[in-house]
Amino acid sequence: MSKAKRVPLVAALVQPVTRRLARMEDLLIEMRHEQDVKLKHITGLQKQLDTLTEQVNVISTKIRRLSVRRK
Repeated sequence: MSKAKRVPLVAALVQPVTRRLARMEDLLIEMRHEQDVKLKHITGLQKQLDTLTEQVNVISTKIRRLSVRRK
């Protein structure tokens, strides 16, 4: 008789925990997706910044060379 009483109690405790864990897992997956989207955006911005920095360095070098030639 004691086994019959324990089984419903265990099922009653395990099911809500399982549901909560599933919701937590879904939230973690959603958060990971959002992080991936943000990382992709940041990577694109970094590439643009690197390109602009390179262009500024090239132009700066050209300006320095021109100013040295004029002296």
